[in-house]
Amino acid sequence: NYRFDLAARALYEFVWDEYCDWYVELAKVQLQRAEANGDEPAARGTRSMLVRELEATLRLAHPMMPFITEELWQTVAPLAGKKGETISLQPFPRANPERVDAAADARMALLKDLVNACRTLRGEMELSPAQKVPLFAMGDASTLAEFAPYLSALARLSKVEIVAELPATDAPTEIVGDYRMMLHIEVDADAERERIDKERARVNGEVAKAKAKLANEGFVARAPAHVVEQERARLAGFEATLQKLDAQRARLSG
Repeated sequence: NYRFDLAARALYEFVWDEYCDWYVELAKVQLQRAEANGDEPAARGTRSMLVRELEATLRLAHPMMPFITEELWQTVAPLAGKKGETISLQPFPRANPERVDAAADARMALLKDLVNACRTLRGEMELSPAQKVPLFAMGDASTLAEFAPYLSALARLSKVEIVAELPATDAPTEIVGDYRMMLHIEVDADAERERIDKERARVNGEVAKAKAKLANEGFVARAPAHVVEQERARLAGFEATLQKLDAQRARLSG
């Protein structure tokens, strides 16, 4: 339907959110492990896949970014085993649904959720990106052991300690399905209570504003349906955050 804006946005989100944010970062861990173990075939395979994916992405982006993709393709194509005078004459990538691995997708989604949960914990504790801390993780031990190197690298952890039960401390926890995680740091209870109270005040303010907007009949009647739904989703998100903050505050008070 010629919505090039939507195509460009989908491409941008794939390159930034999937290829750069996740695949490249995970590949770095694979390369480090392969090189540390002297496994050159594994390292070569990872590098090859990175380059092949980049080459295909350049062909995908070429109709919307003709000049820079041509320049990059001239360098990348030989590394990916592609020949030709110009990217303009290369075939446009086609989807191959038969090669989609649903189990691998689900496993990657779990890893992403666990990494994001660790990052949420870091954010809640206001840790510096440079500060590495240990993680207590509870759940399927084999899965956690497999994911540990990736969690350590992407969530800036000094180590991942797999436990049967989380320690009974005041530190915040994150739950992802059957998995529970807690950063192993000494918590200053008074300072943490003060931080939580400030954050609760801020979130309560956002809840009040969202409720006031949704209580405005003019807004609900005149605003597009997706805008109203977006505001309701924001309200639900703020209320969920309040519940988490209240639970953390209760643990500190207990």
